[in-house]
Amino acid sequence: MSFEQVERSTAAGNPRRLYEFARGAQRWRYTGGDRDFLLDSQSYRAVAVRDDGIRQSGHTASDVLTITAPGDFEVARLYRGLPPSTEVAVILRDVHEGDGDARVVWMGRVAGVNRSSLDSTEVRCQSLDAALGQPGLRLAWTRGCPYTLYDRNCRVNPEVHRVAAALNSVTGDLVTAGEFGQYPDGWFAGGFLAWDLGEAGLERRGIRSHQGERLTLLGAGDGLRSGQAVWAYPGCGRSMAICNTKFNNAPNYGGAPGLPGKSPFDGTPIF
Repeated sequence: MSFEQVERSTAAGNPRRLYEFARGAQRWRYTGGDRDFLLDSQSYRAVAVRDDGIRQSGHTASDVLTITAPGDFEVARLYRGLPPSTEVAVILRDVHEGDGDARVVWMGRVAGVNRSSLDSTEVRCQSLDAALGQPGLRLAWTRGCPYTLYDRNCRVNPEVHRVAAALNSVTGDLVTAGEFGQYPDGWFAGGFLAWDLGEAGLERRGIRSHQGERLTLLGAGDGLRSGQAVWAYPGCGRSMAICNTKFNNAPNYGGAPGLPGKSPFDGTPIF
């Protein structure tokens, strides 16, 4: 029997919902049944997991899917402290026992995690439609550059400017390495620190300040340890002078250094 026939039958169906979470090449697979489920050689581990149903109200921003799982849920551990710097994708499939035809019924990403009690975790998931429907940032007419460093408008190649280092120490949001001291103070401020998580890809933390061999991160350096290999990417002060001397990128500068001091429309000051 096909999936549709089993799904509509009154007695032949034995439904299962399968949950897959993906971060880079890393995968977590679960099912809410009483035993593990094998699909296309992939094992879905049986845990006490369920969701509050798929909604299609027409207002994608409010159609949040909440997955309830045990307190020690592996995916939820990623969100203790700071959330991961890369999105965790969510895929829901429906299948019937004895049938290998699993239909994808919902796709989205983890929007947040709430640990309501010691033995229960709520994972809030946002659909792909809701993510695509969010308004984007608008460019402003400013003296400083409005582009995000290393993006497609800035066009600076981050790999050309990255600095490989081995951490000497990690204390909260403060990390040190001898390689950082080879650059003037503030060189890495506004940039980011990256390190390899294996299958999960790269983890990133913004850099608040740089002084000597010390970098202060935006948030704690969870997962970092002494001796770990990292890459530090310099930041930008968003001025024409820094864009030109630090990155040799003046032709792609997005600001207007010659911006007049008064608006041409109503004469109000421009700062």
